[in-house]
Amino acid sequence: MRRLVMMWFLIGVALASSATAATFSPARIAPDQGLDALTRDAARRQVGRELFANPYATVTLGSVDVYDVFPYVETRTFQVVSDPRWNRLVFGELGRSLDAYDGRNQPLGALNDPHGLAVDASNHVYVADTGNDRVLVFLASSEFGDMTLVPQYEIRGMSRPYDVSWSDGGTPFVTGDDRLYVADTGTNRVLAYALEPAGPRLAAAIGGLGNGPGRFAGPLALTVGRAGGACTPDVFVADAHTRRIVHLRYEGGALAWIADAPSDVDVVTSLDADAWGNLYAAAPNQGLVRKFAADMVPLADLHSGLARPRSFRVPFFTVRDHRSNTVTREGRPNAVSVEQWSDATGMRLWSLGLDVAELAVVQDRSPAARFTLTDRGQVTLELADAGSGRTLVRHDAGMLEAGIHTLPLSDGDLAAVGTGDVVLRIVAASAYSGGTGATATTGFRVNGGAATLPAVAMLLGNTPNPVVGSTRIAFVLPASGGANTRLALYDPAGRAVRHFAGAFAAGRNEVVWDGAGDGGTRLAPGVYFVRLAAGAAERSRRLVLVR
Repeated sequence: MRRLVMMWFLIGVALASSATAATFSPARIAPDQGLDALTRDAARRQVGRELFANPYATVTLGSVDVYDVFPYVETRTFQVVSDPRWNRLVFGELGRSLDAYDGRNQPLGALNDPHGLAVDASNHVYVADTGNDRVLVFLASSEFGDMTLVPQYEIRGMSRPYDVSWSDGGTPFVTGDDRLYVADTGTNRVLAYALEPAGPRLAAAIGGLGNGPGRFAGPLALTVGRAGGACTPDVFVADAHTRRIVHLRYEGGALAWIADAPSDVDVVTSLDADAWGNLYAAAPNQGLVRKFAADMVPLADLHSGLARPRSFRVPFFTVRDHRSNTVTREGRPNAVSVEQWSDATGMRLWSLGLDVAELAVVQDRSPAARFTLTDRGQVTLELADAGSGRTLVRHDAGMLEAGIHTLPLSDGDLAAVGTGDVVLRIVAASAYSGGTGATATTGFRVNGGAATLPAVAMLLGNTPNPVVGSTRIAFVLPASGGANTRLALYDPAGRAVRHFAGAFAAGRNEVVWDGAGDGGTRLAPGVYFVRLAAGAAERSRRLVLVR
């Protein structure tokens, strides 16, 4: 091992939260140091040398201890990163130093092209040592804040494994049912190992070269499913050459093929699941991370601020409450991305939140609100009078999972709103403790029990407000359409500073404002006014820009 004296910046993994309502929000890795990301330039300035050559994957080892006396709460966070070009692992604790492990002069031998990583609830780290056709198992231990990786054993009998994923078998702190899944890329198979006291046992395998059910063509990444924080029997596999995500299930001592769905990207190098079972797929060639619901329905894309992301991982922490003598395993509302290593890009921290997208009033037998929820959340439906803003109807829809939802409007709801223009509002509160919420609005009119477009244009305002980075400005146009519609932003002196051009159409429209004026220059913080002109109607609303 080689000591690399450097502050490990990812303290935000445990503490950061989104300042705005969004599925993904950037968080600063080291606010006190003024660093948005851990990059090659930042490493040179802090260490005076290179830190990585080509970082690929990362896992977080986190723990929280809660006491009824001082210090009340103690949080420890370690990070492990694989570097296949320099054939080593870099690891360490937040705020302290980093070590590097390359395996030379160690009992299990030198690493060769290490890629995917996994970690269990007992701090065992699993490494896909691709070039050596094996998986290595380490025990991460710490004393006085210094972390060490102690080699335990190796698993052989595979060909160029690229990724690994650990399952707790549904019981996070009972080891007898644990399993390790391996993307054995060289044989186009997925392997399941039972992690038994006597050692790992190959319990099941599925695959072989092909593009139909039961076959793979380049499985590069995989993850286990989750529900309520614990692992489920589900396994999700990113198959490179068929460009699909495959859903497997471990049952009866075998891996069963359940379903597959297109990923719509060419190569996925990382898959991970959050506490609710939502999936995150990193696609470096497209420069994005795509979020899927547990049923593999696409929810949202993260592409702004990313450079060829290789890994996107959601940390899980072991929480020990010494007051009640309980231990739980909890997913955090954060993720760490590993990107192309350059002077400007590298490792970033993201806050995970939710959004309410694609809101519309649809007509089946009766009107209903249809929308996509991008994360688990407590949802409320509200109907308000468009003129006065007075709330006429409010319903608690309960805790909803990520995905597409339809909430019918009852006859009583329609009777309460009458025949005027109505604002429909969907409010969602994050299922994460302390997580931010999201709101989406649209407008409609009830006509003979059916939902129609409003009589006049409705400016619904912007979300979020105040504006920190960007905001969405929504408005609804009547059936006459948007041929003569104009939308612009004005400063307090009445000068137009940003014009929004677009092929606006009848119904709900939305534009994104990034805080810049027409010339692309960032506008000064302060109060602005968005004004909508549609035919004879003019509407304006106030928004606040902060930095």
